Parts: sequence; structure tokens; C-alpha cells
Amino acid sequence: MRKLEAIARIICIAPLVCIFGWTAQAQTKPTVRFHEYGKIILHLPNWVMIENGYCDKHGIKCEPVTLANAPLAQAAAAAGSVDIVNSTIDTTLQAISKGNDLQIVGGYWSGNPYALMVRSGLNLPNKTLGYPQNMADLKGAKVGVAARGSSTEIFMKSLLMHAEMPSDSVVYIPVGGPVTAYASLAAKQVDAVVSWDPVPALCVVTAACTSFVDMRNGEGPATYKGLNSTSIFLQARREYVEKTSDRIDAFNLALAEAIHWIQDPSNYPQVLALAKENIVLGEDIPNRDRLYELMVQDAIPRFSARLERPAVKAWQEFLIETKVLEKPLALESIIYKNAP
Repeated sequence: MRKLEAIARIICIAPLVCIFGWTAQAQTKPTVRFHEYGKIILHLPNWVMIENGYCDKHGIKCEPVTLANAPLAQAAAAAGSVDIVNSTIDTTLQAISKGNDLQIVGGYWSGNPYALMVRSGLNLPNKTLGYPQNMADLKGAKVGVAARGSSTEIFMKSLLMHAEMPSDSVVYIPVGGPVTAYASLAAKQVDAVVSWDPVPALCVVTAACTSFVDMRNGEGPATYKGLNSTSIFLQARREYVEKTSDRIDAFNLALAEAIHWIQDPSNYPQVLALAKENIVLGEDIPNRDRLYELMVQDAIPRFSARLERPAVKAWQEFLIETKVLEKPLALESIIYKNAP
């Protein structure tokens, strides 16, 4: 009799155990730690993914990790403290060539992200001639780059090379990311910078600087044309991709939804409000509202979760041309098979 009662109790509580166990499991979502450079317009889709619940919808918890540059983020991925890194393909291919086993898992931004800006008051007799003739005006100039050996320095040297000028025609000064790059330019600590958004917008609203070669809009050598599709990519360690491909797929779906929402014109007021909420501008910046508008309007069409495969090849050819890479990599092995 006691045996029958015990069996009956098991039968009664087992469904409850199953229900509670399933609920707890459903509420526990795996965390995907993604790399950000800081609160800059580049990361607008990341904020939308979280704000609008797209990560939750696809069964993951998205967690930003701020790291100042791509090599740091790639090292963090190797150490297991970040899962998805955001960078231009040149830093990815360089890291892979040096033994960091990364895979490209998706797109993020289309169009060359860089612009060469010059400070106001600099003598520029050839500026109106455009590239490549205008580069002669920068001979002996102090040019700010994110860091020595960075993508921005590679592009500056390439601009000089295609203008038939030696790479040491200018002095390279490390100035960090867009915020500190603009500050160095406005303070006339450097004569020019190669940087990315929002520096061009800052130059417009403050008149402290002006565009010189806007690679974002197709200016520069003809060989850059192939770089103007996907330029900023998502990457992850191969081991992480192979073990957790479902998380990569979920992240890409959430990202695609976020970008679709951003690019819907009816959502523009909310997109602008989200940018203002996340990006803090200094009190000394004039025309702050106009600056936010320029940043957002310029960024919206550039976001793309789609990975354009030919762009990877074009970037590799660019790196070989600039002698950053010694030989081609097996590109088919470094692109995730499910990349959108």
C-alpha cells in the first residue's frame, strides 16, 4: 500500500517538476558579449537590439563590452571575455595572418568608413583640385591617426602612395578615436586627421575643420571602389562559432531587425532620440541638435547586416597592395557558412 502511495505522489508531482524545470530553463538565455568602441553613432543598431527587445526575441541576452580598439577586442576574444568583435576587415585579416583564429560572421556597415579632414586656417592652395593633386598641400603636415599601424595610418599612407608621394611625407600622430581626434584637430595640435563618424559632422557644425578626402563618399583612388560595400564586419573566434553557431545566428537576426527598424523613415524621431540618449556631446559643442541630426542621417543608410563576400577579397587586395599582408589568405575558410 505504501509503495502504491509513493508511486502516486511521484506521478502527481512529476508534471509540476517538469513544468517548473522547463520554465526556469526558458528564462535563462545565453549571453552574447559584443564589442563596442564607446558611445558613438556606429553602435546605434546595438542599442536598438536591446531597447526594442530583438535580442530577447531571438533567445539571447546581448551585453556590450567597451574596448578602445579592435586589436584589444580580438585579444579579449582569444581570452574568452568577449564573443563578437566589431572592426574593419583589415584588422581582422592582419590578426588572422598572425595566428588569431577568427571567422567573419556577418556584416555591419557599408561604405569606406574613413575621411581625411583638415583644420581650418591651414594653407591649402590645391584643395579645389581634389584628389590626388590636393595631397601636395599636406607635405610636412602633422596627421592624426587612431594609433600607429592602425587602419587610419594604412589609409593615409595609401592616399600618399596613389598621389605618388612618399609615405613619410607627413608626420603621424596617434590621436585615438573620433572624439579625441576632433579635439586634437580643433586645438590645432595636428593639421589633419584620418578618422570616422562623427568627425565629419563635427567639422560641419563647428567650422573648426573641413573635408579634404572623404573616402566615405567615394573620394580617393579608383582602387578603393571595391572597399565601398561591406567595410565594417563582425567576427568571432572559430571555436566560439563552431560551439555556439545558434547564438551567432540569433545575433545576426536581431541585428538585421534592428537595422530594418532604424531605416524605416517613420521611426526617425525615435532613432534620433536614442542617439541623443546614448551619445554625450560636450557642452562647448555649438549647434548640438544639428550635429545629432547630421550624425544620424549620415549613418542610417550605411548600416547593413549583409556580408558582401567580394568586399572581403577587395580589402585583402588593398592590404597586399599596401604591403600590410605578405600573401593572400584562404578567404573561404575564414567566412562563417551561415553569414547573411
